[in-house]
Amino acid sequence: MNIISTITLSVVSFMTCIPPSNTLSAESFESDYIQTAQEPGAVIFNPPDSWHLADPQALPPSVKIMVVGQSNTDFPPSINLGTEKHSGNLKEYLKTIKSINDAQGSDWKDLGTIRTQAGTASLSQVDAKTEWGEIRMMHVIILKEDTAYILTAAALKDEFSKYYKDFFKSMRSLRFNKNVYESITNPSLKAKLLSENKSLKSSWEKLVEEEQKNHQNTPIGQLAQNVFNSEEFQVKFWSPYKDLISRDFQNLGPSWKKQILSQVQSELMSTINN
Repeated sequence: MNIISTITLSVVSFMTCIPPSNTLSAESFESDYIQTAQEPGAVIFNPPDSWHLADPQALPPSVKIMVVGQSNTDFPPSINLGTEKHSGNLKEYLKTIKSINDAQGSDWKDLGTIRTQAGTASLSQVDAKTEWGEIRMMHVIILKEDTAYILTAAALKDEFSKYYKDFFKSMRSLRFNKNVYESITNPSLKAKLLSENKSLKSSWEKLVEEEQKNHQNTPIGQLAQNVFNSEEFQVKFWSPYKDLISRDFQNLGPSWKKQILSQVQSELMSTINN
C-alpha cells in the first residue's frame, strides 16, 4: 500500500481509539520525542505546544511519529511523519499521489512549494469524506536519498483554519539532524575524536590480524566478534574510548553517545571485510 493511503488510514483509524490509552502523557511525550530528536540523521519536526505523542504501537511501521492536539470534537487535529522508498523524482511521486486520491474519490490539489528547514518541499492538500465528516489533510513532501518524507497535518475541514498557525509552524520546522560527526561544533573536539578513531582502528586491525593468524578456520564474522569481546580489546581500547566519549562530549546527550559508539563499532567490524 502506498504511504499516502497508509497515512490517510492512520489518521482516520487512529481517531477511533484516540482516548488516553493510545496517547502518551506529556512527560512521556517529552522524554520520547527528545530522544528521537537527538538521534543523528533523524528527520524531525517541532510539534505544537501541549500536543500528545500517539503510542507508536498503534501506528503502522511507515508512520514514524504522530502527535495529536486538543479538540471539542471526536476528531482532534494531528500531525504525522511517514516515509516511503521512492527512486524517481518529485514530479513522478506527486503524479502517483494524485492518481491514488482520484481513485479514492478524494479532492487532491497541488499547492506548490513550502520552505522548510530541510529545504524546499512540495505542499499539497486533500479533502476526504469520513464518518466524522469531511477532513482536510496537507502533505509536505521532500525527497532525499531515494526516500520520500511526508509530513501530514489533518483536521476536520471546517476546523482546519483554526490550526493553520500551528500546522505551518510545524511544517516549516521539518529538518534532518546532522550526522554524529556534524553534531560536534567544536573543531578541536571533532579533530580529537577523529584522531582517537584512527588510533582505535589501528589497534583493532593489529588484534584482528593476530587473531586471523591463530584461527585461520574461524569464520570472519565470528572472528571479529571474538576480538571485539576479548578482554584485551575491551580493557585496553574500548573502555578507554567509551570513557573519552562520556567525558569529553557530555553536551551531546546519551542518544548521541550511543549512536557514535554503535557507528564506530560497525566501522571496526567492516574493516575486516575490506
